[in-house]
Amino acid sequence: MNQALNTLIRDKRATGDSLLSIYVTAGYPHLRDTPRIILELDKAGVDFIELGIPFSDPMADGPVIQQASQTALTNGFRLSHTFEILKEVRQFSSIPILLMTYLNPVYRYGVETFLQQASVWGANGLIIPDLPLEESRLFNPLFKKFNLDLVHLLPPNASSERIAAIDRDSTSFIYAVAYKGVTGRKSRHDTEILWFLKKLKQTLQHPFLVGFGIRSREDIAFYTQYADGVIIGTAFIKHLEKIPSDNLAPKIREFIQTLTPFSLPE
Repeated sequence: MNQALNTLIRDKRATGDSLLSIYVTAGYPHLRDTPRIILELDKAGVDFIELGIPFSDPMADGPVIQQASQTALTNGFRLSHTFEILKEVRQFSSIPILLMTYLNPVYRYGVETFLQQASVWGANGLIIPDLPLEESRLFNPLFKKFNLDLVHLLPPNASSERIAAIDRDSTSFIYAVAYKGVTGRKSRHDTEILWFLKKLKQTLQHPFLVGFGIRSREDIAFYTQYADGVIIGTAFIKHLEKIPSDNLAPKIREFIQTLTPFSLPE
């Protein structure tokens, strides 16, 4: 259990405030932009960051994030840049950061070495969409050793047994997926997702956040009736497409302001 991440979640729950996480593709839109993007998101009041590690075959990502990953790889991004980003951010900020990656790059780097480096340079946890729950248990001693939380994804077609199993294995929060498929589609506020959210709220012991397709203040208002917060990815990546490196700060603040009904910190 990572203390910083879990303290954040506990404090937000105690005050009844919803969590807002933003997904950032490392090395996008330009190779050296990422630390500044994270620091600006922190200043804008974002609670924690999901830092996506570019990969050539991102099975859970839609076309926008796939293209961002490809751009980052074309920019020269290498997995070791992840730790450089963490090192730079940690000089100025303690905002919790979850690394979103896939099994292939982790295996190639070496699982223990990757987790050790992630911990040393200040990551708080990981999201690995293609790591099944049962297989993840093999690595639980390493996650515990390096003080990292593994966040499991929970799709809306999950059985009651699967929901209970993920709840038992979780150490921070659960990532509830708003729909089946890849990221980037418009979220649906229909009876199926409403039933899913109500079920999670009634049965889960751990907090849960909702991601996939969330792009507006209205989406956030809908999901946070039940969930502890939301994760926004594609909408932010699309916003970054239009921002030159020398204009990041005001445009990032502008994006967050469109999502939140409160004033941003100065």
